Amino acid sequence: MDVKDVYVTLSQGKRVEELDYHVKDRILYRCGKLCIPQTERAKIIREAHTSLISGHFGVSKTVAQLQRFCYWPRMSETISIYVKGCAMCAKSKPSNRKLGLYTPLPVPSHPWESISMDFVGGLPKSRKGRDYLYVVDRFNKMCILIPCSKQITAEQTTKLFFEHVWVHFGLPTSIISN
Repeated sequence: MDVKDVYVTLSQGKRVEELDYHVKDRILYRCGKLCIPQTERAKIIREAHTSLISGHFGVSKTVAQLQRFCYWPRMSETISIYVKGCAMCAKSKPSNRKLGLYTPLPVPSHPWESISMDFVGGLPKSRKGRDYLYVVDRFNKMCILIPCSKQITAEQTTKLFFEHVWVHFGLPTSIISN
């Protein structure tokens, strides 16, 4: 029996099989929770699921939020269908995006064929005012540590690369950097 049928039955002064329902000020309640008619459920779910304060939580949190104050038969099922169909959630939830690389990087055939470049910072300043390291390494676990400053430009990085790496090992086939 839907809440509309229960409301009509109680409004006519008849008894309902379940004693948990009651009408107060022409509003139907079940166990102290507001009974929501079928025509209004989508609006209520949308409001709870997309509110600015607690917006776009998953199924369980949306169900828990609505069950505090509302009731209708098969409530969890209805909310689940709505949330799983939410376009915003489908786009923005990390579990729905494919992250990272799909295949591992190929293993280089000889040293310095493929290198990685990164910066390590937060170091104490040297006499020359350098507080970062420009790190170049790959394959054979050999690395070159080049002192630099935090405000290094792309042009300065390129100059350091050619002065400290290229002159010894040549140009690599691939360069990996984050």
